[in-house]
Amino acid sequence: MTMRLGTRTLQGQRREHPSEAGSTRSYTRDKSMSKNVTASITFSAADGKLEAANGTFTAFVAGDPVFVQGTNLNNGDFIITAIDATNSAYLAVDPAPKDEGPLSATVRTP
Repeated sequence: MTMRLGTRTLQGQRREHPSEAGSTRSYTRDKSMSKNVTASITFSAADGKLEAANGTFTAFVAGDPVFVQGTNLNNGDFIITAIDATNSAYLAVDPAPKDEGPLSATVRTP
């Protein structure tokens, strides 16, 4: 395909880059995940919570879908049903997670 820009000709094809591609053409940035936390998290089945240190979950809101990774038993998708409004130290999720932790895990939302 030849493109003409004024009197000059640009040889080659136009390259389209997905929005996730970085300047190095590496697809490492995932712009669809806007909230991302990696912390020491305890998963509690009895009360359906993900618990961490105070201030860990400040960016999250009830109703957000979350994706958990880095665990042995709880990798997958959850929906936030409630948040610790005082300290942002826990997320109540549905379905209830399996008992695990504390361990380093990543919680992120689309």
